[in-house]
Amino acid sequence: MPELDEMEAAAETEGGEEEKEGKKKKSPLKLIIILVVGLGLLGGGGFFAYKYFLAGDEQPPAEAEAPKKEAAKGEEAKKEEKAPEKPGALLEMDPFIVNLADPSGKRYLKLKLAVDAKDEKIKQELEARMPQIRDSILLLLTSKSYADIAPVAGKIRLRNEILKIINRALIGVGAVHAVYFSEFVVQ
Repeated sequence: MPELDEMEAAAETEGGEEEKEGKKKKSPLKLIIILVVGLGLLGGGGFFAYKYFLAGDEQPPAEAEAPKKEAAKGEEAKKEEKAPEKPGALLEMDPFIVNLADPSGKRYLKLKLAVDAKDEKIKQELEARMPQIRDSILLLLTSKSYADIAPVAGKIRLRNEILKIINRALIGVGAVHAVYFSEFVVQ
């Protein structure tokens, strides 16, 4: 019978060792799971921060050059002008509300313009040709997507395109000095 007692003691010792090994095996597994979940959360938070806070500030190279070119043209125009110009006659246009050309089709743009004509003659011609001008501007606005007009360079490009449309309608009469956005809402 002493052999039975020794066997029972040996079995208890082995069982105790197995329990200790089981606890040791469970502990690193829990630690690994916690680390993986923590790294996943940190990675997701980093992606969110980049996507919504940092990525929108960068401009593609072509858009980054547009403001520089506009500034250079503005400096050349200032050098050419000897006398300061008188402020022109402002003409407020009715607001434009259009759907943007986004794939989802859920965004729209509300835009209100003020046109700076050089004199009253041009302002009167603008009023006479307003239906043609509004039609051309509507076609331009509906061809734009949110990505086209969201950055500042996109808004400047849009302003210049609208200015060209208006001046094209006034060929032979004169030209518009500038176009100003008085409202620009995208939703």
